[in-house]
Amino acid sequence: MISKEEKLNYKKTAAIILAAGKGTRFGGKKQFISLHGKYLYQHVLEKASDCIDIGNIVTVGVDIPGGSTRSESVRMGLKALPSDTSRVVILEAARPLVTREQIQILIEDSWPSTSFVIPLVNTVVSRSGFYVDRSQYYDLLTPQAFNFSLLNKAYETGKYLDMTDETRVMYEEYNIKANFIETGDNLVKVTYPRDVAVIESLIKDRGDLL
Repeated sequence: MISKEEKLNYKKTAAIILAAGKGTRFGGKKQFISLHGKYLYQHVLEKASDCIDIGNIVTVGVDIPGGSTRSESVRMGLKALPSDTSRVVILEAARPLVTREQIQILIEDSWPSTSFVIPLVNTVVSRSGFYVDRSQYYDLLTPQAFNFSLLNKAYETGKYLDMTDETRVMYEEYNIKANFIETGDNLVKVTYPRDVAVIESLIKDRGDLL
């Protein structure tokens, strides 16, 4: 946890927490399930607010309504942030084990598009039967961080209506390749009910994740 004085050094940094999903595959709004006495999104918000001034954090789906797609929710979150924001960190409520250290890494990174990744571990094959060299690919994760002005302008074009993440927006709009930062296994996403057991197992093994 950083001090209030240290947070002031990053007063131009803001954050969007995506917590507006319908949870179709989960069978309900997973962002509001209880995990160790808190909603899933509250774990993310608590850690983000230890690194970023709470006044510069918007939780889409709680503070403001979400959109019909992930991209629309991000766009609405961008509009709700202070106009003098320089860097924006985008987090997902469905990844409650993000650490303060990971958020801080994104804040301090200066590249206009930054994402955590992990190397692929399974064999990857296309539906047509073509095998892919997994050593050449990453599994792209969130949180991610971006130059606020560039990302906001890209979304204002109206071209990006249903993207799975913002590094692709930055690449397609500006040809900016993301800075990939390899990380650990804690950024598990709660997509299906069975994923909660994986989260609980990680918490049990590593008590520093909450």
